[in-house]
Amino acid sequence: MLNITRLPEPPSLIAYRQQPKAEYDGPQFTPVKKDIRTQLLISQGYLCAYCMERIIDDQFQTKVEHWKCQDNYPEAQLDYTNMFVVCLGKTQNNQHCDSSKGNQDLTINPANSIKKVESFIKYTRIGEIYVDDDDDISKDLNATLNLNNDRLKRNRKAVYDAINTRLSKIKGTATKKDLDDLLQKYSQSNADVHRIPRCGIAIYFLKKKKKKI
Repeated sequence: MLNITRLPEPPSLIAYRQQPKAEYDGPQFTPVKKDIRTQLLISQGYLCAYCMERIIDDQFQTKVEHWKCQDNYPEAQLDYTNMFVVCLGKTQNNQHCDSSKGNQDLTINPANSIKKVESFIKYTRIGEIYVDDDDDISKDLNATLNLNNDRLKRNRKAVYDAINTRLSKIKGTATKKDLDDLLQKYSQSNADVHRIPRCGIAIYFLKKKKKKI
């Protein structure tokens, strides 16, 4: 999971919200929803806000999700700061991300600027995502979002293995510059503002290695 800083909300949403009885997915909302999705996708580097899998600007292959669900918090349905773009959340017979979350509340928030997720989210070498000493967030990760299903763990492990393979090709011990170069690669977006899928696990382990130098 990655820290997310949203770009400013699209002007079309501001204008739509000023209409009488404006509601999410109401009349004339379709173009507004596209603007929201595009703006959030750029903010997120075209990665799902929860599992970091690649997502694209397509209404049939992604979802605009409400961190506080619309059913329980109707007053926040047009609040741009309450929205993320996420994957469809289906892995064979398992559901994850928003599809698993449904109307449940979350403690963890990738856009929290005070308690940034990258400061406390951890990973194991087999791709498991976890936190220390926080039962509520552990429940978010394992039950509510189901981020430790087998497929997602395998995908994250593949990134960890790729990092190790890259480092093993360096003669001698990796230097601080070697690690910084890799960190830059996994921390930044490319020219099309796309980030590397599941880059959070690479950033975590590279920073961990860097601390040992």
